[in-house]
Order: sequence, then structure tokens, then C-alpha cells
Amino acid sequence: MPGLTGCTVGPTYKAPLPPDAATFGETRSETATVASANSTKQAAGKPGSDWWRLFRSPRLDALVTEALRNSWSIQAAQANLRKAAEGLHAAQGSLMPQIDATGTEGRQEYGAALFGPWAWTFPAFSAYSAGLDVSYDPDIFGGNHRLVQMAGAQKDAERERRDVTMLLVIGDTVLTAFEAASTADQIAVIRGVIDTDRETLQLATLAWQAGRRPRLDVVTAEAQLAHDQSLLPPLINAHEAARTTLAVLTGHSPANWTAPTLALADFSLPSDIPVVVPSELVHARPDIIGAEAMMRAANAEIGVRTADLYPRLTLSAAVAAEGLMGGPAGAAWRLIGGAALPLFHGGTLMARKKQAEEDYRIAFDHYQLVVINGFREVADGLNGLKNASTELDNQRQAVTSADDALTLSQAGYQAGRETILQPINARRLFLLARQNTVRAQTEMFRQTVRIMVATGGGLADPHVTPDQWRSVRLAAR
Repeated sequence: MPGLTGCTVGPTYKAPLPPDAATFGETRSETATVASANSTKQAAGKPGSDWWRLFRSPRLDALVTEALRNSWSIQAAQANLRKAAEGLHAAQGSLMPQIDATGTEGRQEYGAALFGPWAWTFPAFSAYSAGLDVSYDPDIFGGNHRLVQMAGAQKDAERERRDVTMLLVIGDTVLTAFEAASTADQIAVIRGVIDTDRETLQLATLAWQAGRRPRLDVVTAEAQLAHDQSLLPPLINAHEAARTTLAVLTGHSPANWTAPTLALADFSLPSDIPVVVPSELVHARPDIIGAEAMMRAANAEIGVRTADLYPRLTLSAAVAAEGLMGGPAGAAWRLIGGAALPLFHGGTLMARKKQAEEDYRIAFDHYQLVVINGFREVADGLNGLKNASTELDNQRQAVTSADDALTLSQAGYQAGRETILQPINARRLFLLARQNTVRAQTEMFRQTVRIMVATGGGLADPHVTPDQWRSVRLAAR
């Protein structure tokens, strides 16, 4: 461990070096471009502190505001932060003189143990004393200052945990809103498919009854209708579950609150998705910032335990007015300086110091793990967005092809070259292609949110002051 800093014993904290990687995996975050119909790309920088507004949805804004105002997990995180702030105040108080008011009142008679055979000449008496006791620890080896550093770092870590909680609440709310919108759109598409199946079944039945088509057409149409009807209950269940989850995320009982009706058309994919470069990720993700704060706390604790090995000097003074009840009073005072040098504690003090050193190594290892995990999440998000964009382009092309096939089938039917079953089946395939497009578009939204959360959501934006942060995040709770 490093040496002394002034009169404060223990190691001097040194922040970890930033990552020297220029990319997240195979994707260059500075220049990566996702080719899609929306021209979505990643640019250097980072999302704003209100990144969910990039989706340009007033309904989503209202849901996030409700979640930030009412989330019980955020309120618990705020309470932990206030607790840590009071812990810092308590530690700072140890640097100041300690002053206590004292007072005694009593009646006493001295015995022979004090004055021997003359004790009988001293009558019982009543006396009082009132004054102030003052004590001060000069902290010559910096143990108390290290306690303040440790408490300050713990407060910073709690603040970042609060930010992580807020980020996750926002991310969960946005993702759940997308799920509710996606399932609603898919339900509408599948109901259209079922209507088409019923029409097909009706026509097949009429043709069979007229002797123009075999019974197999009817059975096939019935099986297709049953299959497509089976697609609807899971979507309805997922839709209701998403709406119930939105109620819980916004702090409401599902029995007393109804989620707004949402559709993917209510949201817009951002044209630019800012993503921090690797060297700046450590300043953008609150979990990384919090892990670094815990390293500072562990480093300060080493100083606290080191100071326990050194002499401790204390100064104390007292001034009081003393007197007999109903009699004369006089001033009394004392000034005492004391020192304590630990000589033998059975190895306890040294063991605690070594324990603190191991705590620092654990905090360092945890920090490195959090950083690597952050890199993984960003890389996965970038790759996921790229693949989702490709899938969306493919599905949109599939819709275009299905639409062309439907147009040709309708033209063939009008020209008498095809039966009505061909255009109806083409319409069904067109609707199913639309459902796959909804799924692909939903995945684009999901991967966008994944990147926003993975890069910290702009929570570490140096241009956002704490007051602005609270006004944006807590919405005047």
C-alpha cells in the first residue's frame, strides 16, 4: 500500500485507469451505423438525462413520470441515500470539539474511610455542581478524517445505487409500455387473420355443399381457423400482464388503475442513438461510478484501521460552578491531556487492518467485474440493434412481397383465373407478415432501450445539476 499523506496514515487513493479499448467488441461505437429504413445509427456521446423522450410519446412521458414519482423502490433508495448523508454528518462531527452540559445534585456524609477519627466532625451536607465538559481529539494520525472520507464515499455509492434504481425503473417502464403496445397491435392483426379464416371457411363450406370442392377444403379451413384462434389467448394474456405490470411500476394497484391504451404508432424510433465510447463508459454508468466509490470507501477504511495502531491523544476540559445548597458557590475547572498507545490486543488491530486491505482488493475486483459487464451489455445492445434492424428490413420486404401477392391474387380472381380462396389466403399471409413486422419493430424498440440503459441513460451528465436531476427524476414528489 502507498505511504502517508500529511499526517493522515493509510494509502492514498488512486482512481483506476480508464479502459484503453476503442470499441465495444466488433462494433466501433464511434462510427457504427445500423442500416435500416429508419437510418438508425450510433454516434459518440451519451443519452440525455431524460432519454426516454427520444421516443417522442407524451403517453410514455406520463408513465415514466408516474413511475418516478410513485416507485417504492426509488423511495427506499432515497431513504438509504438520506441515511448515508446523515452518516457523513455524524462522521464530520467527530472532527469538532465535543461539548456536554453536566450537572449534579446530592446529599453526602463522609465516613471514617476518608477522614479517620475526625470524620464525626463533618456533618452531612447537600451540594450541587453545574458546568460544561469539553473534549477534543486532535486526530494527529488522521483516523477521524479517514472516517469522514469513508462516509463520504459510502454516500456517493448510495447516490449511484439510487441512480441505478431510477434507471432500471425507467427502463422497465419503457419496455413494459412497448410490450403493451406490441401485443395490442399483434392482437389486432391476429383478429384480422381470424376474420379472414372465417371467411375462407364459409366459402369452402358453400363450395363443398354445392359439390364444387371436396370436403378436404372445409377440414383444412377449419384446422387453419383453430390454429390461428390459438394464437390469440397468449397475446391477450401477455397484453393484460403488461398493463398490470405498468400499474405496479407506476405505484398503483391494478384493481384501481387502468393503463392507457398504447400502440406502436404512439412511439418513434430515434434517428440517432448516442452511445459513449469505452473510455467514457466508466463516467456514464451509475453502477460503475458506485463501484468506484466503494473502492474509495474501502481505501479510507484501511486508513482508519491503520490509525488504530498509533497513539491516540485526547484533550478534555471542564468548568463548573459548585456550591452548597443555600450556601456560597465557587468556580471549579480542570484541563487534562491524555494519550493511549496500543501495546497488546492479541493481534486484533493488525488483523482488522489486513481485513480492510482485503476489503479493498474485493472492491477493486468487483469494480473490474462491473466495468467488464458494462462493456458486454453495450456490445450486446449494439449487436442486438444491428440484427434487429436487419430483421425489420427483411420483414418489411416480406410485407411488400405479401402485398404484391395479394394484389396479383385479387387481379387473377377478377379475371376468372383463380377462385376466391387464393386472394383470401394471400390476405391472410399478408396479415401474418404484418404481425412479424410488429415483432421486429418491437425488438428495435427493445434493443434501443437496452443501449440506453447499458450506457447509463445519461445519469452522469455533468451538465445536469443535482437539483435538475431531482426535478426531472422525482417530478416534484
